[in-house]
Amino acid sequence: MTSQPELSIVVAIKDATGNLPTILAILADAPPDCEIVFCVAGENGAIASGIRATVLTGPADALIPHLWRDGILVARARRVALTTAQCIPAADWAKRMRYADVARWAGVGGSIENDFNARASNWAIFFLRYSAFAPPLERGPAREIAADNAVYDRDAILACPDLLAEGFWEPSFHRRFHEGGRSMLLDPGIVVTHHGLVAPGHFTAQRLAHGYEFGLERGSRASTLGLIGLLLCSPLVPLLILLRIVRRVAVRAAYRRHLLSSLPWLLAFALAWSAGEARGYVAALSGKKQR
Repeated sequence: MTSQPELSIVVAIKDATGNLPTILAILADAPPDCEIVFCVAGENGAIASGIRATVLTGPADALIPHLWRDGILVARARRVALTTAQCIPAADWAKRMRYADVARWAGVGGSIENDFNARASNWAIFFLRYSAFAPPLERGPAREIAADNAVYDRDAILACPDLLAEGFWEPSFHRRFHEGGRSMLLDPGIVVTHHGLVAPGHFTAQRLAHGYEFGLERGSRASTLGLIGLLLCSPLVPLLILLRIVRRVAVRAAYRRHLLSSLPWLLAFALAWSAGEARGYVAALSGKKQR
């Protein structure tokens, strides 16, 4: 490994440690000028491998965006690729990330496939989190990319210290990139496969936490009247989420047959997000009243 790597790979590990042997075997073939940083939530077991890597340990209740933040802060390369233990990269993943043009693009994201042997609950997780990035996709500029399979210009991230202090919540950074005149690219040739091993209860808790952070951040940018409107409309969020997913899956024949069996889980996860989002709005409203 060179003294100044060309790519830093940050892998957030909160669940799915069973995928690590496969991920480690693939990353062992990464270009020699890459560094690898594993960010682990709690004591998830040792990262035993034959590759050189940095291992950071965070609190057991740390969320994926918190783990990504910790990895980004210690990364040394301008290109920072992010993923999680839930996603198994393609054989050429690291090489494609290594040559991503982060001078032109603030972020370059890829496509996310799903393990076709997944249980209904994990199909629901895939549809909820990644249906917008499921193949087939066209290459081109994008408003959003999935941080679970993306490489970013680290300088652009560090230019937002106020956001990074709370973790790498990609929608907030993407909005800031666009406001600053930076674009992102969707490259479907960069592929990971979602092999979700997270328990439904744990994912529900994550949806509550992520929904809360989203509602709090969104509410902090809204006027008091707008915030009240968002709070009153929040019961409609699960329906909007389900409609958006059904519309995406309807045009992807390979996924349609998994939608019906996953609907009960989808509804449960969408309700959890909605409840968290509403709590975030309430917290934001309380903060505005105090000010």
